[in-house]
Amino acid sequence: MISLEKVAKRFESKNESFQAVKDVNLTIERGEIFGIVGYSGAGKSALLRMINGLEQPSSGLVRVDDKELSTMKRRTIRKERQSMGMIFQHFNLLWSRTVVENICFPLEIAGVGLQARRNRAQELIDLVGLQGKEDAYPAQLSGGEKQRVGIARALANNPKVLLCDEATSALDPETTDEVLDLLVKVKKEFNVTIVLITHEMEVVRKICDRVAVMNQGEIVEEGSVLSVFKHPQHPVTKRFVKQDQEVDSKEMAAALKDIQQSYSDGDIVHLLFQGGSVGTPMITTVSRQCGIDINIIHGSIQSTKDVAMGTLVVQLLGDKEKREEALRLFSTYPVEVEVLKQYDRN
Repeated sequence: MISLEKVAKRFESKNESFQAVKDVNLTIERGEIFGIVGYSGAGKSALLRMINGLEQPSSGLVRVDDKELSTMKRRTIRKERQSMGMIFQHFNLLWSRTVVENICFPLEIAGVGLQARRNRAQELIDLVGLQGKEDAYPAQLSGGEKQRVGIARALANNPKVLLCDEATSALDPETTDEVLDLLVKVKKEFNVTIVLITHEMEVVRKICDRVAVMNQGEIVEEGSVLSVFKHPQHPVTKRFVKQDQEVDSKEMAAALKDIQQSYSDGDIVHLLFQGGSVGTPMITTVSRQCGIDINIIHGSIQSTKDVAMGTLVVQLLGDKEKREEALRLFSTYPVEVEVLKQYDRN
């Protein structure tokens, strides 16, 4: 659906030259929700603007739906851009227009007749849950309602691609979840391809199929959301994942310190599980079969778009032989086992 081949973007001025994007290769499949995550200045916004043709790459090829945007003339690009919807961080609504009029605006530009514009706007108002707000002005709406208008407006021309530029960054957590649920609904109903750029790993974890991590203009890591969260490779990715789990990590560190001070023996083990294994009563089973006590130090469950991921930090208390047997038994389950600290004492 979207293909970038060795794409680079350099911004030139009288006094300096800045390389915003460096040699990016990326493929986004039709109908998926693809996240591009990075800190400020990583180059993700520049990349998004090349996907929708607002910027031309300094080098490389940009293809959308088998059409090469990077070599098109501006007039042709403007026409192609009608097949792409754009959702912005700060909504970008026309403050002098009502909800209906804002949604109608791209249809008006495309030359659609008045009645057809209003019919389409009402369909989208029903879709995004803004019934009764048709004649309200942006100043009369909450942040979440404004973004719903932005989503409806982006869908007005029945786009094939929906581009989201930090679409939830200005919203509170509860409203963010509502907007993310709406994007998933839009994707399922229209089979639209969604490209979402953000600096919030939690947003990626909740709704994206795959993710690319950008740093200093380059894609430093790419893969399924589950694999990136379970096994981040690049330091920047590890930092993002750690921030998403920051509260849990602090609690775990404090618990580990306390437990190590309270007990002079036992193995401390980290268990990582996903999907159906989340509900498996492995702790009880291992404890009974091996005849040891298992002290749960810390636990958490996080959800990705497709599966739940859980972690447990436990202490195995008993003689060395039984602890080793317990570790072997844990390894027979669909979980990843990491020994954080092991005692040699019997």
